Amino acid sequence: MKFRQKRSTTLDLALALQRELTGRAGSWELNFLPRPLTREADLFRAGLTSWAAAAGSGLPAFLAAARRPEDLLTLVDDDRLRPGTELVTTALTAAAPTLTDALPRFEEVRKQAAVEVNDFLAPDRYLAPLCAALGTVDTGRTLDLHLVPLAPYPPATGFLTAAGKVTGIYVDCRRFRGPTLADAVLTMLGWAQLKSGNIPEGHLSTELVRRMPGGAPYRRRLRVILTKILVEVTAGHLVRAVDSAHRPCADVLGTKWRYPRLHAVAERHWSRYLDGDTDRDDALTAMARDLTAHSPRWFVDHVDPSSLAADFYLLEWLTAAGDRTAGARLFRWLPHLCAELAGHLDNVIGNELGHYERARTQHHPQELADFITEINQGDSRVTWQRLRRELGHGRALQLATEAFAGPGIEFGGEAWAPVAAMVRRYVLHELPGRVFVDQCFTLEHNNGSLFDKYHDTSTMREVLDAQAATDLDTLLTHASAEVRELWHGRHRSSAEHHHPRWLGPPSTAPTVPAVPTAPATEPGRAPSGRGGSGLPGNAPGTVGCGDRSDPSAYDPSHDPLRDAPVRVRHTVTRRPYSSSLRTYRAVTAVLHTEHGDIRLTLRPDEAPYTVDNFVGLATGSRTWTDPLTGTTGEGGFYDGTDFHRRVPGFVVQGGDRLGTGHGSAGYRIPDEIHPERDFARPFQLAMANLGRDSTGSQFFITLAPAPHLDGHYTIFGEVTDAPSENVVSDIAGSPTAVRLNRVTVSTV
Repeated sequence: MKFRQKRSTTLDLALALQRELTGRAGSWELNFLPRPLTREADLFRAGLTSWAAAAGSGLPAFLAAARRPEDLLTLVDDDRLRPGTELVTTALTAAAPTLTDALPRFEEVRKQAAVEVNDFLAPDRYLAPLCAALGTVDTGRTLDLHLVPLAPYPPATGFLTAAGKVTGIYVDCRRFRGPTLADAVLTMLGWAQLKSGNIPEGHLSTELVRRMPGGAPYRRRLRVILTKILVEVTAGHLVRAVDSAHRPCADVLGTKWRYPRLHAVAERHWSRYLDGDTDRDDALTAMARDLTAHSPRWFVDHVDPSSLAADFYLLEWLTAAGDRTAGARLFRWLPHLCAELAGHLDNVIGNELGHYERARTQHHPQELADFITEINQGDSRVTWQRLRRELGHGRALQLATEAFAGPGIEFGGEAWAPVAAMVRRYVLHELPGRVFVDQCFTLEHNNGSLFDKYHDTSTMREVLDAQAATDLDTLLTHASAEVRELWHGRHRSSAEHHHPRWLGPPSTAPTVPAVPTAPATEPGRAPSGRGGSGLPGNAPGTVGCGDRSDPSAYDPSHDPLRDAPVRVRHTVTRRPYSSSLRTYRAVTAVLHTEHGDIRLTLRPDEAPYTVDNFVGLATGSRTWTDPLTGTTGEGGFYDGTDFHRRVPGFVVQGGDRLGTGHGSAGYRIPDEIHPERDFARPFQLAMANLGRDSTGSQFFITLAPAPHLDGHYTIFGEVTDAPSENVVSDIAGSPTAVRLNRVTVSTV
């Protein structure tokens, strides 16, 4: 399956709008349409839903064939797609003027990407090995490849379909660059090859079903994820044949960390086949042998880091009590656990550094500004790996710490600064291994555990509380079977000798060899020797497996949950509300503008943190950063600002000292969306945001019912009287920005 590069302005617009609505990785990424969106632009969501219900996944191919959004309805040949197309056409027409101005800034990136893809992916270089690995044949088909500058993320890639068949693919060339772009394109070509409808003998899907049959949910899930991993490993291998320094997407973009046990088995055997050390059939057979030795749940369920923490703390306790077996076990495990945790955090640090694309760096040292700019060229996880090699681990982690503690504060980076500093100290041999592991488990970012991106952290707080309280019984309920057995053995031995444990071990207790504290030379690279932290492939129940179940629970023939639905990972988040909340029974405010006064009644009972934030900024009692100077501001934040956005019949918006719609007070607060409050009535006062929990200083007032805004913005007040409503309407109709002179607040 070959590809030919194509361009489509309408597809560019559609993907850019989809990204604006549903696919930006967070409020920190660039956006081009002002928030809140108009009702017309927001219709795109409903259009996508209608398309998905009618035709399934992928975007209709005619989207790329239309020269203008207005042409879409003339190209629809399936009546099921017509209602959605009408909505999409309306939305694209409304958003096109703004997005059309934004897209040209990425033209050079697209041109460079087109050259890179052709350099890396010559058909005679990838086609035969890709078909051989997937067990497919070259059908001679040629897919359209659209290198687009803005696409929804994740995954920043997708298919174009017609009549249920894949006709093209798109890849975000702004996010994926160089070898990573080639890797992403090859991955999509691999999936298209598997979906081509031609199922010859040896087809990968057929081979996996033959070797690992069964229709239980976990068995099906195992085959799907394994197929994904094999496609990604194959794509990464083919790109590395051209660029030996390439780090495959399966690693840096998350599959390896999300399913470490399954990835380890697949990589171990499939890489031998790709390197020519074994044939394909033997590699598949070896994989199936390893994977059928345990229940599919062992490979599909997410790792439980609270079990790792419980194992670590209990082994430490036993070692301190003089248990030689536990000490030896900890001695062997610790270097591998350190490497595993360091590699995980290294990947997450790279991801978190991508949160500063919007950061204003002009007030920071040049080296730091250049670092932040460079790290956001493409996917930050990929760029981070390169910069860390070029700058050296210590210097790169120091700059990461400064980025989190400086311009990153506005976007939640303050909590990540100590994490980067801790990893730096470990890499530079300044932090003993045991201390490093303990800090990995106990440090938290602004939403919770450091491991919540890829692992199930729903019980981590319970384990940490038990460790702090020396609640050993609770720790035991989370520990692996091996550690529980070690503990019970120690308990029996202590009981036999009638030795009071609270006095410590007897004086004759043997000493335990010291644990080496030297870290790996690179985060995530385990010391030489057998095994790892236990995550990749140890048998169930062993120390470090990241699971508290007994080994029998993963016996493939007796697994009581083998026919159960696949367990969904629970992401535990805690919104970082301020601990210094000032509460009010009643609050009123007056916006003194050039067109007159606007009287507001605020709702501290429904949105206490939002009201407190507004009052603090208006009166100057809350510390804020001036985006114009980068220094701490003085007085009322809103004094002298403009209503920079004025849309008659929709909204007026202010609260940005930059006057561009992209400024803030130097921090963000969570949303407080009341379930019984909506935009059914006009003249509601709400906080603007750039996505979930990204409220800052900007506010808006509606001029008409706006139900499409429900559930997306914090409503914290309303306009009080008719004269004030008239002032709002006058401001909305003004052709130029209207000055907000000052805000006065009355509180009870």
